[in-house]
Amino acid sequence: MQPHTEIDSTRSAAIALAERFWGWEIPVYLFLGGLVAGLMLAVSAAVILIGRDRITRAMKLGLLGAPVLLSIGMGALFLDLTYKLHVFRFYTTLELSAPMSLGSWVLLLVYPVQIALVIAMPVEELVPWLDRVPAIGRAREIAAAHVTKLAWAGVGLGVALGIYTGVLLSATVARPLWSSGALGFLFLASGSSTGVAALMFAEEDHEALGWLGRADLGLIAFELAVLLLWIVGLMTQGPLYREAAALLLSGPWAPAFLGMVVFGGLIVPAALEGLALRGRALHSRLVPALVIAGGLLLRFVIVYAGQEVGFVAG
Repeated sequence: MQPHTEIDSTRSAAIALAERFWGWEIPVYLFLGGLVAGLMLAVSAAVILIGRDRITRAMKLGLLGAPVLLSIGMGALFLDLTYKLHVFRFYTTLELSAPMSLGSWVLLLVYPVQIALVIAMPVEELVPWLDRVPAIGRAREIAAAHVTKLAWAGVGLGVALGIYTGVLLSATVARPLWSSGALGFLFLASGSSTGVAALMFAEEDHEALGWLGRADLGLIAFELAVLLLWIVGLMTQGPLYREAAALLLSGPWAPAFLGMVVFGGLIVPAALEGLALRGRALHSRLVPALVIAGGLLLRFVIVYAGQEVGFVAG
């Protein structure tokens, strides 16, 4: 009876939260931040690996949409802030050990790099508007001359932004489900995958679809591996961590996590894309749609389920 008593006493220290302190705004912010990180990484890597001349219209549109999507995500985060007028305080100091402070500065750096990449490789419809302003025309020349350097900056900031969205959870509030260093890599993998999927959704060039499809298959495999490590890490720790993991594996969040995120958002699209790359099926927009939906749902599941089990002092 001793083990049962010990587990019961530990479970009594868990907080079953009747009300969530974070609502829809945080998972939307985390999803859009990861998506933008994925778009930056994918297009920047393409510039480095295949050259700017082979960047497709869909990739240019992805760059153009990235700052808009990030601004929407920042708007969702702003809605969640309790003291909205104090938002400027994030930029009065830099605390390297504080995720919110460090992330705020990363976001501040992301915008100019994104804009510089957009004007260096604009979509055709944007060119006449840019040429109307002489200063922007000069900026275009400078950005185009340094596009490879900008791409490397895009890779670095994309990785930082993708990891930050996971670290924000693991370091902000003490919750067993979030107390893992794997979350940063999980959100980086998921964000990268959704970014590539967004490009696949708009891509019309068959050769580029092949590159993107192979990249997304690798990212999905990486994401599944990190998911497994994260769950195993939780299951090999104390009772509270196992209780938190059970919410996803056998509890109320299992259908959404196992059925819709892992199976529907990762395994099924990987299988379909694998068939398409082998010539046994056509490339379908269903594949990136499933990946994007799975990435969004992953954030909701982790944020919401993570608030159901917590620690109490003493």
